[in-house]
Amino acid sequence: MSLQSDAVFQKIIDGLKDNEAKAKAVNGVFLYKITKDGKVAKEWTLDCKNAKAYEGPAQGIKVDTTLTVADEDMVDIALGKLNPQAAFMKGKLKIAGNIMLTQKLAPLLKTDAKL
Repeated sequence: MSLQSDAVFQKIIDGLKDNEAKAKAVNGVFLYKITKDGKVAKEWTLDCKNAKAYEGPAQGIKVDTTLTVADEDMVDIALGKLNPQAAFMKGKLKIAGNIMLTQKLAPLLKTDAKL
């Protein structure tokens, strides 16, 4: 299944290649559960300890933080149309695990791309 947020994660993958040091400074592993119609449609792992991201659950590493967000909301967060803190407060973004680590992610996830 192809989701709108796939483009966001492709941009993150490309960004990690260009900013390995910045990614490793975050020093965390994040599992994104992207939902469509209330059900998890796809999972992405953002491994900042090793500066890589890939589709699917974490492979051989412990996840520090799990984020669950709807496909459209993930796109809006990446484009700056939806503030992540506001999304969390409204229940559009659910976070389990080390919530403080997510604050280090913001600079990595900013995108200028027109998705």
